[in-house]
Amino acid sequence: MSGLSFLIEVDLDYYREMHKDLKKHTDEELIAHYFQHGYFEGRISQFYSLRENFIKQFLGMSCLEIGPFVNPSLTHPTVKYLDVLSTQELICRANLFGFSTEKIREIDYVSPDGSLEIIREKFDVVFSSHNLEHQPDLIGHLQEVGSILEDSGRFAMIVPNARYCFDADLPLSKISDIFNAYVSQRKKHTLGSVIEHRALTTHNDALFHWNNSNRREYKPIDVGKIRDAIIEFDQACGGYIDVHAWQFDPLSLADILNVLIKLKYIPFQRVTCYGPVFGRNEFTLELLK
Repeated sequence: MSGLSFLIEVDLDYYREMHKDLKKHTDEELIAHYFQHGYFEGRISQFYSLRENFIKQFLGMSCLEIGPFVNPSLTHPTVKYLDVLSTQELICRANLFGFSTEKIREIDYVSPDGSLEIIREKFDVVFSSHNLEHQPDLIGHLQEVGSILEDSGRFAMIVPNARYCFDADLPLSKISDIFNAYVSQRKKHTLGSVIEHRALTTHNDALFHWNNSNRREYKPIDVGKIRDAIIEFDQACGGYIDVHAWQFDPLSLADILNVLIKLKYIPFQRVTCYGPVFGRNEFTLELLK
């Protein structure tokens, strides 16, 4: 497993300091420990593994946050926002679902299909939280992000860890499926994605998933939920349905992104991925242009 060390950023001094039982380990022993044990135990391996630390580094930078909805992660003065809904539409949607509207920001770019093509400026940072997994065409989306970043700009993401969220019963996404979506220039989610999201997901209790990840029981398919998903898809008549298209954990996403970089499908130089954190259902990573 230590051969995977290029996929996850491990700060050895931080890892040693955070975990007192590892204080006497050498650097080589720490790397081996993390990829044999620490990763699966959700031991924090880097300062930026935690959402609250990750977002602080962008203060003062020109940023675009994608899909802030009712709770933007970045709120400093040099942030602009893109969403599929306008500010007023976000307020209406929040009221419909009983969400607070207190943190809703003025949306600078309204893109009903989520495309970034309407943007004519460049940013130091493009940021998205729980957004990447919704993109029907992952490669196309990453290409668009690269086009609005300054040289040496960063695409910073917080992504659901599929093993510890409501996607826990679903398999991790394959790079072959990501290429299929790209060559078909997919703009809408497939019936399969709608069925998975509506009928095959589970609860979102991250701590429960961490404590019971090795004791999952098979659940029979719910015919009614499958039927409802098919009806929803048919009634959309090709319209966009907001569901997860992809399921990742830190290793799988970092590996896929590394391959896409090496094959020059996305305009980035490097991926820096921070490992899972016990009790949380998300992880952080960055792509450097």
